[in-house]
Amino acid sequence: MQEPLVSIIIPTYNRAHLLGETLDSICSQTYQNWECIVVDDGSIDQTNALLDTYVSKDKRFCYYLRPSNIPKGANSCRNYGFDKCNGEFVNWFDSDDLMLPDNLQLKVDALRPELDFVIANSLNFDKDGNKSRPYLLDYDLSITPENFITGRIGWITNDALLRKESIKIRFNEYLRSGQEYNFFSRYLFYTTKGKYLKEDLCYRRIHKDSINQSTSLQLLIDNEIYLLQDLGYFASSKIIKRSLKRIIRFSYESKKSSSLRHIQLKVLRILRSYKKYKSIWYYSNWIILNTVSGKGYIFIKKAISKL
Repeated sequence: MQEPLVSIIIPTYNRAHLLGETLDSICSQTYQNWECIVVDDGSIDQTNALLDTYVSKDKRFCYYLRPSNIPKGANSCRNYGFDKCNGEFVNWFDSDDLMLPDNLQLKVDALRPELDFVIANSLNFDKDGNKSRPYLLDYDLSITPENFITGRIGWITNDALLRKESIKIRFNEYLRSGQEYNFFSRYLFYTTKGKYLKEDLCYRRIHKDSINQSTSLQLLIDNEIYLLQDLGYFASSKIIKRSLKRIIRFSYESKKSSSLRHIQLKVLRILRSYKKYKSIWYYSNWIILNTVSGKGYIFIKKAISKL
C-alpha cells in the first residue's frame, strides 16, 4: 500500500547560508514519501545555485520563484507553494529551521482518518547550541479557536501536519507579522479535528534575522485588525471585544510614536465599523488630552469599558 504523500512547503529569502541545513534535515527523514516545494521570494544570494544542486540530486525537491504578479512576502510564497503541491498532507516549514529525523513519520502515524491535523512541539536553538522551549502546551485544554486566539494554547507553523482537504483558507498576503497566528485562528473555525503529538520534532533557529524577534505596536494593531477582518462572521462578540481592547491598549502604548495620528485613525475606523460609539467618544477625548498634555489614561479605561 502506497504511503500518503506529504508536501513540505518552504518560503525563503536570502537564506542560502542556512537553507542547506534545513533541506538536509528533510533528506534525513525516516519517512520517505514527501515532496519539498521551496518558493523563493526574490533572493539575491546563492539560493538559486543551492536549490539547483538539490533538485538535480533528488527529484522530490521542487524550486519555484515567486511570480511577479503576486505580492512579495512569505505568505504569498506559502500560498503559491500550496497551489503547486500534490500531497495528501501539508507541512509548511521555515527555511532556517530543522526537522528531527522522525518528524514526518510520527506525524503521519498519528494522523488517523478521523483527524484533520496533528500538532507536535518545537524547541528553540541558538548559534551556541542552547535549546529552550518557546511555549508550554496545556494538553488538558481543548483545541478550539477561542483557546488559540486568547493564547491559552499555541504552536508554530512547523509543528502542524494538516490534511490538505481540510485547508479551506489561505495565508493573508498583506500581513507583515503574526502570519501563523492569523492562519490558525481562522483554520480552527473550519475544523478542530486534531490532536497534540507530545513529541519534540523540530528545532527552531533563533538568530538576529529571525522573523518576529520583535514586533512593533503598530504591527500588533494591524494584526488584530486583519484578524477581525479575516474572521468575518466567525468572530464571536467575545473575540471582537478582546481584539478591540487590544487595539485600544496598543494604540495607547504607542502614544509617543511618530505615526500616532495614523494609528489613532485606524482605531477610530475599526471602532466605528463595529458601532462602538461610546468608546469612540472616550477615545476621541483621550486623543485631544494626549495631544495637549500627553495624559488621559482614564479615557482609555473608559473607552475599553464601553466596548
